[in-house]
Amino acid sequence: MAQIRALIYHKKAPLPLTLQTIKEIEASDKTLVDLHFHDLRHEATSRLADKLQLHELMKVTGHKSSAMLARYYHPKATDLALKLG
Repeated sequence: MAQIRALIYHKKAPLPLTLQTIKEIEASDKTLVDLHFHDLRHEATSRLADKLQLHELMKVTGHKSSAMLARYYHPKATDLALKLG
């Protein structure tokens, strides 16, 4: 876990074994190659928006303004159409 944390915060270069493991994963499984933490944040924010009001969603996600929250909230067009009737 410490090695992963160091990679995320660019505190030190990855170990050769870590680089080899990453290459093996990328070669065998293309599912999670381009997945990042912020991708998960976008998805979670959009799903929580169906259940929470704006001010509640801001508290849960930690956004200080509605403008920042809007960068992560991506509603489905079908859900918006259903709300409009």
